[in-house]
Amino acid sequence: MQSVRSSPNYLQVHQSNNSNIIGIRWIANNPLQQCNQQDAHPVSSQLYHHHVIGVVVCDNISEASVEQLRHSIINQLQVPRSFRFLTRKGWPVNLNQEVCIRASHVVDHDNLVTIKTGEEYRIGIMSTDKKPVGFIFAKFTLLLSEARHEMNQQLKSAKLTAFSFLDHNCWPIFDFQEERLTIADIMSEQIVYIRFRSSDDSTAVTAVSHSNEKVIKSNDFNALSSTVDTFTHLPFHGGLKNVDKNSNTPVTKPSNKKQILISYVRVEAALHALSLKEEFEKLGFSVYLDVHEIKCGVDWQDSLNDAVSSCEVFVPLVTPRYGKTQWTNREIKLADVLGKYVVPVNFLKDWPPACLAIQFATTQFVPWKTKESTLAVDKEDISYWDKVYVVKVAQQIGELCRRCIQQSDSPDLENVNEPPDGQLSKRISMIRSCPLQLPDNSSPMASQEPRDGKPLIILSCHPLQSDLSNEIKNYLQDEGYEVTLTSELMAEFDKAIYEHTEPAKKRLRGNKKFKTSRKAELSEKATKQMRLEFQRTTDEACIVIFLLSQAFATSRSCQQQVYYCEHRKRFIPLKAEEFALPGWLSMLIGTAPLEDVRRKDYKQTLVARIQQTLSREHDLSDEAEISLKSYLLKETLPKSGPYVYVSGGTKFYNKMSEAICKSIGAYLADFDNLSLVTGGFYGVGDVVARSFYDKRVSCKKEALVYHVLPVRDDQDRSLQARQNSDKSFLNIPFGSTIFTGDSVREREIIVSKAIGICILIEGGPGAAHEAEQFCWNDHTVIPIKVTGGAAAGKFNVPQQIFELPQNVCLDDWEILADKSASVDDIGAAVLNIVHCILNQDNFGDLRNDDYLNCQSPLSTASTLPLTQ
Repeated sequence: MQSVRSSPNYLQVHQSNNSNIIGIRWIANNPLQQCNQQDAHPVSSQLYHHHVIGVVVCDNISEASVEQLRHSIINQLQVPRSFRFLTRKGWPVNLNQEVCIRASHVVDHDNLVTIKTGEEYRIGIMSTDKKPVGFIFAKFTLLLSEARHEMNQQLKSAKLTAFSFLDHNCWPIFDFQEERLTIADIMSEQIVYIRFRSSDDSTAVTAVSHSNEKVIKSNDFNALSSTVDTFTHLPFHGGLKNVDKNSNTPVTKPSNKKQILISYVRVEAALHALSLKEEFEKLGFSVYLDVHEIKCGVDWQDSLNDAVSSCEVFVPLVTPRYGKTQWTNREIKLADVLGKYVVPVNFLKDWPPACLAIQFATTQFVPWKTKESTLAVDKEDISYWDKVYVVKVAQQIGELCRRCIQQSDSPDLENVNEPPDGQLSKRISMIRSCPLQLPDNSSPMASQEPRDGKPLIILSCHPLQSDLSNEIKNYLQDEGYEVTLTSELMAEFDKAIYEHTEPAKKRLRGNKKFKTSRKAELSEKATKQMRLEFQRTTDEACIVIFLLSQAFATSRSCQQQVYYCEHRKRFIPLKAEEFALPGWLSMLIGTAPLEDVRRKDYKQTLVARIQQTLSREHDLSDEAEISLKSYLLKETLPKSGPYVYVSGGTKFYNKMSEAICKSIGAYLADFDNLSLVTGGFYGVGDVVARSFYDKRVSCKKEALVYHVLPVRDDQDRSLQARQNSDKSFLNIPFGSTIFTGDSVREREIIVSKAIGICILIEGGPGAAHEAEQFCWNDHTVIPIKVTGGAAAGKFNVPQQIFELPQNVCLDDWEILADKSASVDDIGAAVLNIVHCILNQDNFGDLRNDDYLNCQSPLSTASTLPLTQ
């Protein structure tokens, strides 16, 4: 059987050979009360309201039970869970009968299944700030205009003010549209979301007259869409509270922005962020925290950009992984680019953190605890933050915020680099040729326009590459570019240290302790100055070229330069020699193609690449496409349950690995509604998925196995996967096959953005890269350490994957590294760990629902081709 392959911008799903497509018809009333008993097909009668709400794909419908059909409907369609099936003759099926009735008895000759939701149900009402309003008893088929009346009647004590209904995408529903939509059209998990109207936006929601119920013409959509854009951005901002200059207490003034934004790594500091927000609010500040502000279905990236651009003070909680995850790295960069006041809370022993050393070169921080309490222990446990220290940090930052907000009320950009004592400073240089999509109200500290004169190129290289880097520099200068080498910056500051320390050595030959401390002091100052100079020069540049080598990859300074430039500057990776790219470097470079100096025409190719990069409107199109594909992947997978990805080697090297894979698959199969996702390759993924699939089929459960493969890959992968001669891939013979991405590497990035948990078994460099991508996206990797390979720490896999996740039992975690443990013990431990991770609400991170530059994710997803 062949699958339909369309543009790689879309995902394609292919089901196994025994699949059936079944239509689902939804009726509002009991047909037995209104239909003629002699009618051979009562559910086809026109005497009651019904409509087809979609289709589901089921395996072996002739052998499946009605109960299994129910799971398929819930997984694949947005329907209330409390519905009842009707047989072909319209007879209702009780819940306790579903397990013993074949699904074929409820499928009619038109391949339709009828479900009934005529009774009244309890429906929750939630406002956009996630505060429950109450609940009402109503039918799912009730029109929204009638639901509004019921809410006013049943929730009189709530004293509802003017409000608007929101659909699944959090778009507002206008009054005239309420006559056409039902509760079921906008309900999510039996909850209806509303937004209370304020006096300043009441005109926006009535821009289209609802007294005249005419069909909207095509030329009306511009006005309607602009109104929706205005409306949908309002829920993400609270009223700004500003400072009364004659008082220490903030006072409220009307505005849409919030004063403080807290940025944090979710798995390390989620509770800390909540505690700090609570203390800030007690002091009278308005605080933005993503979990409270970003609603379901809303574009996460847009709302975050808006929040960062609107806040006055950016407060990052700098824990060990801060800056090493994609979103914290992007958040702090955006705040820096927009010239925000940045007040880090430092949870580390040393400052600045390695990955943000250049950005934080002159940034003062607030310690999370007093210096005395931090020095009292060798290794501080940052998982618990004492209340007394939270209060103290909030007060300290609060005082700084009052001063900087007062300063921002009358900004003086000329003096921004020389703030008064006790006040915060903004960034010290102007960013030119910024590739980011800056908000309309962005800071004058950033510009997408290039600087005057010749285009400036930074060649980031290790001092050992001086000959090659100078050769490239001379060639690019002949082509009309200005070039600066980072190795020259390093050499200048090394020379400065030598010139300052050499005279001191002669004067103080007998005082070794003083000489050592003096050299350390000068070295620290020189390092700081070098970082500042790199920051200033890079901010002026239009492009950064990374000259990659083994020395470059192992250099701390070079690593800091890559972290600083990623997403801040357009860059071109240029490989100087053959070596294995470490995971962190491969992760930051992303899908950018590598140039290679070993090619004869590499100089001409490099110049062409520079010209092509400069001519692009912005450098986010590739990332936007990957984000869209990641979103579509999540839309294709079942929505009702979680999913876990399995990564590892394509061959087994440990004699126990295959048995462990089978055990893990069998144990995970007992997890209700859990979907198992693989990369579609031989080895680990194939064995785990087959064990999972066989167990679920034998228990007459829905298979829920998905294999994600790229549309094609230029490399020969025939020994690793089922690859055709044209470099495309075959469908996997069991489960469902999804095609997304233009290469294996791109597919790995897409999967790591979409799925929250990765199980790592054995594995080589490819599996290590996948683990790195999951960590970069702030997701969890479960390493089966006993199997060896990447799962045991080889191939530069990030060491953070071996840290005990929150809420996970230590005994279960240690079993993964215990060579004496049985395969059943390991399988059971993995199941327990997955349960614990999901129970801590670690799965549904809003940050992974983003997709850049896409106006309507629901309309895009609805065009996905579903092939049989």
